[in-house]
Amino acid sequence: MKSLFTRTGWLRLGSIAVAAVSLAGSTSPVAAANFNPPKHYYLALGDSIAFGVQLGRFFRELATGTYDPTTFNTGYVDDFAGKLRTIDPNIESVNLSCPGEDTASYLGLTPCLFRAVFPTLPLHTVYGGSQEAAALSFLRNHPGQVSPITIDIGLNDAQVPCVLPGFVVDVPCLHRTMPAAMQSVAQNLPKILAELHQASPSSEIILMTYYDPYYVQDPSTDALIASLDNEMIAIATVNHVRIADAFGPFNRTGDEGSTICALTAMCPNLDPHPTDAGYSVIAQQLWNASGFSRLGD
Repeated sequence: MKSLFTRTGWLRLGSIAVAAVSLAGSTSPVAAANFNPPKHYYLALGDSIAFGVQLGRFFRELATGTYDPTTFNTGYVDDFAGKLRTIDPNIESVNLSCPGEDTASYLGLTPCLFRAVFPTLPLHTVYGGSQEAAALSFLRNHPGQVSPITIDIGLNDAQVPCVLPGFVVDVPCLHRTMPAAMQSVAQNLPKILAELHQASPSSEIILMTYYDPYYVQDPSTDALIASLDNEMIAIATVNHVRIADAFGPFNRTGDEGSTICALTAMCPNLDPHPTDAGYSVIAQQLWNASGFSRLGD
């Protein structure tokens, strides 16, 4: 196992997908064609944020040979599932996320980096092939039984090429990779969202936009990622997908640096993934966007 692991390798796998902004800054749901309340299954899709990654825990488990995906159970998927169960305690969550996933690997155009570098390490859910194929298969095998679907995908398109040894992201590199990332997201995200809706039109779909953990290193990253975040919002709106804004509560609280240090592991570990508190904040944003609170009031 250790022969597969390098400090550069893990970040190339991905876990970096955490740096975007939302100029909209709204927690209200984007208008959708219909309101689709929770059903028997909650399907979670995406990258390391959906997986619930925290690098410190991963490194400890890897070093001791105790890696277990079930220990990554403090992420937003778990917290949001808990909120859904206040409506129906029998709701089951199915998490297909893969750390390091970008829009191309989601579609099977390239491999998910986690599975490529750590082929013996399981994900939350065992499946072969792409996350796209697994998601569509699950939806078609459970017609009318899935709502909501949450997804965070796209920021690895820009950030994976900027990973340096020592688990550090080369922030200036983001200025060079963003144009290509904008193109790949503009090309791939509409397909991802449209086919989810086509496979399960009775599912409420919620797309998470990203916060910017790198503000504490370079405040210019807020504006840099804004254009990509807005592209995601525009694509989601066209596809009648709701938006959960993570940028507002992480980056627009009046003391941005202190909030990032509290809600992520950036200070001092330079881990852009959320702390447990940060994951809880994202789950609340998903809940706000879903409109499901009306069912319990």
